[in-house]
Amino acid sequence: MLSYEDLIDFVQGPIPEKPMPVVYDFAPCFDSMVGGIPSMTKFYFDLEEKMRLQLKLKELFPGALILPGVFPDFGVIAEVSAFGGQIIWLEGNAPFILPCLRDIKDVDTLKVPVPGTTGLTPALLIQKSAMRQRLKGQGKTIEKWALSMGPAEIAGLLLGYDKYYVALYDDPKRIKALLEMVTEFIIRWIHKLGEPTGGNEVIMIADHVCSQISPQQLTEFVLPRMKSIFDAFPKAVRIYHNEGFHSNQHIETILQFGANIWHFGSDAHDLSDLYPKIGNAIIPWGGLNPHGSLRLGTPEAVRAEARDAVWKAKGRKLLLSSGTGTTPDTSLANVQAMVEAALE
Repeated sequence: MLSYEDLIDFVQGPIPEKPMPVVYDFAPCFDSMVGGIPSMTKFYFDLEEKMRLQLKLKELFPGALILPGVFPDFGVIAEVSAFGGQIIWLEGNAPFILPCLRDIKDVDTLKVPVPGTTGLTPALLIQKSAMRQRLKGQGKTIEKWALSMGPAEIAGLLLGYDKYYVALYDDPKRIKALLEMVTEFIIRWIHKLGEPTGGNEVIMIADHVCSQISPQQLTEFVLPRMKSIFDAFPKAVRIYHNEGFHSNQHIETILQFGANIWHFGSDAHDLSDLYPKIGNAIIPWGGLNPHGSLRLGTPEAVRAEARDAVWKAKGRKLLLSSGTGTTPDTSLANVQAMVEAALE
């Protein structure tokens, strides 16, 4: 069974003969693989149910790296909830959160929350501690992982994306002030997540806004904040997650973020086109179209697509996986076919 140590060696070491197969285990991405998640609300709050399903996924794919592994999954709203906002819980899907800022001028009175004291952050820390103790009783250790949504993503959720995009033009000064506060919170939050385990071996920043603004805005508003976050954790494997389409100018900027790995959209970028643009500056995580054969085809079709990705990655590093998370209806047999093709 692959571990974080294998990932660190993969990132820091020479180019291996084979790609590393990876299965992304954010719920509800793996719903069909584990035979269904009966209730998403129960999944988030029932620790035994969450660990049962995450450990089951590890058992199903012993030849792959499960990222993040066993972790206190609360979807993408934990960081945003620390600032406020009404959370809506759904039985069949991940939760979402309503904006807590009514107007960009509300930034003037916004304060940076203390991680672990507001929103879902205390619940996440408590779950992580309980998971660690349960795994210890089984002779296992919890992965040293930390996730945060990125500064632009959190700002968009706090304000509402419509107001956020307008304010980029109408009130850039306040947008930058908001991004600075969010960045400060993210860095403190990631440090807090790593305290029980003596630090984080892997961190991931997911920010989908990066591909939805102009290259000039990405450089001006987002690059300094993303660089600050990744620079704060130089010893960790650093992952940038964004499955959107990135222009050549966008790609030039994300290569300056300081990430080691890019979990990219394989329906938006083909490896044969992406590798010449990224060189060896960042390792792509993906290769299979999440809406193609992996979701809709047969295991044989998945193997063919996976082998094609492996061929395109010859002489390069690749974390072979779905380009972004799989859709919840992706079958176990198809993901197994992907892993088997990587290990041939």
